[in-house]
Amino acid sequence: PQLLTAPDQDAVIADLLEGDEADAAEGASRWPESLGTAVRRSRGFRSELRALFALATELGLAPQDLERLGADRANPVWSAAGSFWREYRYVLDRLRPAHRDPAEVLREATEALLLDGVTTMPSLLMVDDAQELSWGAVALLEAARVRGIAVLAFGDPDVGSGAFRGAGPETFARLASMFTDRFVLRHPYRARPALVRVARTVAGSIGTAGAVEHRLAPDAEPAPVEPAAEPVASGGAGEITTMWAASPHEELDGIARTLRSWHVAEGLPWREIAVIAHDTRQVARLTAELAAREVPTRAASAARPLGEEPAVRGLLHLVRLGMMPAVERPAEELAAALTSPFGGLDAIGLRRLRAVLRTQEFEGETRRAASELLTEAMAEPAALLLIDTPQARTAYRLAQTLAQIHAGAAHGDSAHELLWLAWDRSQLAGAWRERARLGGAEGAEATRSLDALVALFAAAKRSAEREDEDPARFLADILGSEVPEDSLAAAQRRDVVEILTPAGSLGREFEAVVIAGVQEGVWPNTRLRGSLLDGWRLADEAEAWRHGGTPVALDVLDRRRSVLHEELRLFERALTRAGTRLLVTAVDDEDQSPSALFSYLPEPPPRRSDRHPLTLRGAVAGYRRKLTETADPAVAEHAATQLAALARAGVPGADPASWYGVRERTGEGGIHDLHRAPVSISPSRVEAFEECGLDWAIRELGGDSRTFSAGLGTILHAAMETAPDGTFELLDAIVEERWGELDFEADWLSKQERQWATTLTRRLASYLREFAARGGEVAGAEARFRIAIVAGSDGPNVVAITAPGSPPAGTVAIISGSIDRVERWVENADPRVAVIDLKTGRSEARVSDDKVATDAQLAAYQLAVGAGAVPGAEQGQLVGARLLVLSKTLKGTDYRMAQQMPLDADTRSALLERIVADAEAMAAHSFTAYPDVHCNDDHFAVCRLHTVKPVSAP
Repeated sequence: PQLLTAPDQDAVIADLLEGDEADAAEGASRWPESLGTAVRRSRGFRSELRALFALATELGLAPQDLERLGADRANPVWSAAGSFWREYRYVLDRLRPAHRDPAEVLREATEALLLDGVTTMPSLLMVDDAQELSWGAVALLEAARVRGIAVLAFGDPDVGSGAFRGAGPETFARLASMFTDRFVLRHPYRARPALVRVARTVAGSIGTAGAVEHRLAPDAEPAPVEPAAEPVASGGAGEITTMWAASPHEELDGIARTLRSWHVAEGLPWREIAVIAHDTRQVARLTAELAAREVPTRAASAARPLGEEPAVRGLLHLVRLGMMPAVERPAEELAAALTSPFGGLDAIGLRRLRAVLRTQEFEGETRRAASELLTEAMAEPAALLLIDTPQARTAYRLAQTLAQIHAGAAHGDSAHELLWLAWDRSQLAGAWRERARLGGAEGAEATRSLDALVALFAAAKRSAEREDEDPARFLADILGSEVPEDSLAAAQRRDVVEILTPAGSLGREFEAVVIAGVQEGVWPNTRLRGSLLDGWRLADEAEAWRHGGTPVALDVLDRRRSVLHEELRLFERALTRAGTRLLVTAVDDEDQSPSALFSYLPEPPPRRSDRHPLTLRGAVAGYRRKLTETADPAVAEHAATQLAALARAGVPGADPASWYGVRERTGEGGIHDLHRAPVSISPSRVEAFEECGLDWAIRELGGDSRTFSAGLGTILHAAMETAPDGTFELLDAIVEERWGELDFEADWLSKQERQWATTLTRRLASYLREFAARGGEVAGAEARFRIAIVAGSDGPNVVAITAPGSPPAGTVAIISGSIDRVERWVENADPRVAVIDLKTGRSEARVSDDKVATDAQLAAYQLAVGAGAVPGAEQGQLVGARLLVLSKTLKGTDYRMAQQMPLDADTRSALLERIVADAEAMAAHSFTAYPDVHCNDDHFAVCRLHTVKPVSAP
């Protein structure tokens, strides 16, 4: 027989429930109305079904028994569950006849034990933590006694965590009734007296069921427990400390400090310390947060399904991608694979790869989208060898991996073999092992990833042993699973702090324990369990049904009190894991309050904000703060001495040579040498430089980022250039043809922005139509120009550059660009010319004649016309420069126009002086930022980061 794991069970149940949905749509539903489609689709419903089947199996019920029990007790939920269970067993018997779930293994073992043909028997069975035995395990021990096997069982009915499996005080009482010889251990042999007294106090509040002798201890009245001032001290009686933190962050800091104190000050090995939390969600958070605080941690139980682990998910997606035909692989999935750990690129590397592919594309006649080019390159990896960049070489390795996976799948390789191929070619094993060894937050993440991959390969190996093994189905099952994998293997014990749930601490003991997150509403959690399928009633009802008795009346049962006692048993389990030291923590703020369970514990000591974090980083920070803030020479000297010692040990941040503001500048030269060549200036960037020189420098040096608005503007400019007199249909066709050049994170976002692009195209077509109706004509589209600003004795002047070669002597700046449109028309028999600049992102509030009067971009266009650098435009015909705006803020009109009047002598002279001053400032070695008016605005995020002192030198 093979073990049927919980994810496998869940997958079969989910498939059958989908069939029930189809039946319900045709009016043939077996389920009552209270269990509608939405309920049956939930993970909680499937979990209750599995638990109900397991409990019924352990109680000796068959599917038809559950159906009859439901009919006799007028419980349609059980009747429906019994019918579904019968179908479930039918499917399993045919698809997986050798597989058994844990409850079936127990039942078959019990039946085998009672067979007369079994001759080889053990003479003694010893059972620890017998209070965790379910009904099926108790039946197995009863069968063992019938066959003459001696049974020795140890247990404590006040300590339990198996209620969700049907294990509780009732099953322990049933087990105890089997024995004529019962003994009570009245003296503790592990924990210190203070811890024992608290445990007995909590146990006194737990309801009993059949066994009470263990409560009759010699010192049943516990002595009061005094609060400890510090959780780090350990006396002979044991130490119990509580902590109420002002925030979750403070709680985590306090836990980390306590753990380090136990380890560093008291010499406790990490493996002798545990942190226990109520549920797996808390375990996952504590594991990550404590690792980030330099505490080596390990979650001792599966906190989430395998398919939710990032490393597992990435590897599964990679294999699934490789199994697809190369030309059908979605570009977004290829991009995700490239930027995963198995691909080796980051977002910037992927962007550079796409840019190279686009550059190669533009050298030809086609204009395909970057996504299409990426798919083609990954399908034909030989083309990537022709690109001599690190990004292309990385992509080539991944493309080869995908090709080998595809070949392996075609050859019939198993899921285990395909996954191993992808993992082996990634060459991550050594790097992740080393990272895990070094510890810290990254080490903890590497450890979790490696543990998850080990579990994945174990699941894949089990899948490969099946006759009907299908790699594609295996990948889909793991990715879609909502249940953690089962495992009977004990985790390897390492020198780390284990993060556990009470159930995970079964059979474990530690010198020191932290019970974390003991909040009201979290612990105790009095939410009723098993209420969908009435699983909590099944044991009593089945017993009464078999023997013709009457079950306990529902109005007598206080279910919530029963759940509270279960929660107290969990808390008792956590308390009794500690041998000498215990810390219980909670957050006390406006949103959260400590649990009532603190009434069993000593009062928390006053909060202290001056406690050292007990980390090397914290030591460096503390001594540096003292060194800079103290006025006492002795304190400063001591801090300097300690920093010197830390620096000699190589602790980061301790050496003054690494401090901000201490190092000399690497150079005083500017980013441009005006003596060797003039500065190149784009007309659109002059005002940007004047608003914030830092922002201009970052973008000029490659720190710009292309936004959707900029990309759409480029396409609209291209449409207007290609069809300067075009209709809406022609312009929109051009936009549609080039739409694939833009990258979007989702299809819905592309569709949404395409609608906005259509609106802008209509507005542009409206302007072109009205201009043509007035008798205007286009003298130039995207008219390119180059002009030199030449310094002279009478002031700067403008010279057109019409041929390649060196600019005129004395040139300070070269202004080059392209004018969107040069328009010509006749007014009162006189020809008129205007230069037009199209904007799609400017706010309507910034568009008026007075606000563009000094606009540097429009003025630069007028300079170019005046210098004769713009074909089709003559200075004597120029009526100025115009700004054509199509933006989201426009209402009641398709476009807005603002005009800059022609430059007179004074404005022209002032503009030239302005450009010369800007050119000299652009060539400087430092740039001024204006945080209050520019950098702190959310629209200027490029320069915002660089106003932080540790980022940029003063």
